[in-house]
Amino acid sequence: MTEWSDVDADIAISDPPFGLEFGGKAGNYNRDESRVVDGYVEWKTDRYAEKVDQLLDALARNTTANGQAIVFSGKDNSHILHQTALDHETWRLEGKLYWAYNFAPYCKRRPAHNVYELFWLVKGDDWYYSNECSFEHCQEGESNLSVLDVKRNYLKEMPKYPTRLPLEVVGVLLEHFTEKGDLVFDPLAGSGSVGIGASALGRDAILGDLNENARGVFESTVESLEDGGNVFPDRSNTRP
Repeated sequence: MTEWSDVDADIAISDPPFGLEFGGKAGNYNRDESRVVDGYVEWKTDRYAEKVDQLLDALARNTTANGQAIVFSGKDNSHILHQTALDHETWRLEGKLYWAYNFAPYCKRRPAHNVYELFWLVKGDDWYYSNECSFEHCQEGESNLSVLDVKRNYLKEMPKYPTRLPLEVVGVLLEHFTEKGDLVFDPLAGSGSVGIGASALGRDAILGDLNENARGVFESTVESLEDGGNVFPDRSNTRP
């Protein structure tokens, strides 16, 4: 992550490790190490602030003078990212979005709900944003980008990878915060959702990951999606 330089991307979109401990039941691959892709790198809780600061530095160093960044966080460390963003010398926290997602085990009698927080970071006042996109939340009723209600799609044929971003979340962000032909950067790409979404929507992408096996995970994900046809089959409309 620290080796990246001069990518000159228009926007960075990244979902960093959560600082999770893998020690739970075998039925939950996010907590059972035996079911997580080999080589997956997690950040230790006691070094989380340091790692987040390194990430924000990398995103700042590899985006244009008017570049933007959207960084995902959640669970127990979101406040660390929030404070690090506020203290950063380059980035300004322009706003926060929320992706509704249930972290807790499903229970009919006592439902639990949580959200991912998406930190929208800018370098100045000359940033890009569009108030419409071709996805359902903009096409049906009043557009509301503050909360994204998108279910995670656990496709069994794909390799398991913690916190895999749904392509619809990626697509919504790309259509609101980028234009066709823009360059998107993700140094913590994991299974490659940001790159796949960018390609499908006419954006370029440069990806990297801490896991030396990430390329194989990405290629397996692409193959699975190719078998299923359109990357975004449920869009209500297509923007020009």
